[in-house]
Amino acid sequence: MDETPPLSFLSRAKEALRQGFRHLRAQLHAYRFELVIFALVATFFLFPFVYHTIPAGHVGVLWKRFSGGTVTDEVFPEGYRLTFPWDILYIYDTRLQKMERDVDVLTSDGLQITLNLVWRYHLIPENVPTLHKFIGPDYAERMITPTVGARARDIIAIYQPDEVYTERRLKIQNQILESVRYELDDNFNPHGKKVKWLVFEDVLIKGMVLPRGVQEAIVRKNAMFHQMEEYTFRVQREHKEAERKRIEALGIRNFQEIVSNGMSESYLRWRGIEATLELAKSPNAKVVVVGNPKNGLPLILNTDSKDVAESTAKAPQPAQKKP
Repeated sequence: MDETPPLSFLSRAKEALRQGFRHLRAQLHAYRFELVIFALVATFFLFPFVYHTIPAGHVGVLWKRFSGGTVTDEVFPEGYRLTFPWDILYIYDTRLQKMERDVDVLTSDGLQITLNLVWRYHLIPENVPTLHKFIGPDYAERMITPTVGARARDIIAIYQPDEVYTERRLKIQNQILESVRYELDDNFNPHGKKVKWLVFEDVLIKGMVLPRGVQEAIVRKNAMFHQMEEYTFRVQREHKEAERKRIEALGIRNFQEIVSNGMSESYLRWRGIEATLELAKSPNAKVVVVGNPKNGLPLILNTDSKDVAESTAKAPQPAQKKP
């Protein structure tokens, strides 16, 4: 009787694997509905940790739990990204951002005022991973806000309250801006080299609150200054008016001198005759009687006028002597 030779170790292993796969296939077939439900539930809960949407104007920074932490050599642009559920994708806004804070400062004379500061900035996308690794998502509260407040206090401390309140405002804004830019660029030195991680656009003094008495005093001072300017303008106007009247008087005097020198007695008599003739031609003129001394004008009658003729006819006649 022939005996079956014993199977080798490799053959026994293959046979065991085949039996295991047959058993697993049978189990999967038996619990196929339960497995489908489990897969759907697992997908539903794991979907937010796997599928990520990066909005417009944002970038993503990946942190790998089992592969070295923050990925500093790659920035994920806007769009959708798939990651392992145990990794984390941090999203940063790289568009222009605005922050507003109230900062208490002291002026050069020790007066406390409150500035309402507004500043705008945006991140540089390629350096966001380094920013995330060394500072973190709360970089604004850790770096920007304290720096702006400190530099504003340093700059305001060299000015008087009325200078901050009035004419030096733009200059103060520019000084704070330059100081903040230098501070943020100079203090971020990971790996021993400077990294420019944001562009700081501007700092604006939106408003300020002075102690009530000081603010009223500044307003009164400005009102008196403008009142003094008004008085100065009035004096200048009166000087100009006096100059105008002087020039006008000189013109009248010169005119009279020229006219008086150019008019002879015969010329004046001729002009008088012309004026009398024009007056006699007027429809309303009845009789024009002008004294006739030695050098006087003659008697002129408007003989064409009906009223003149009637008045002449009705004039009383001298009494006639009866025979």
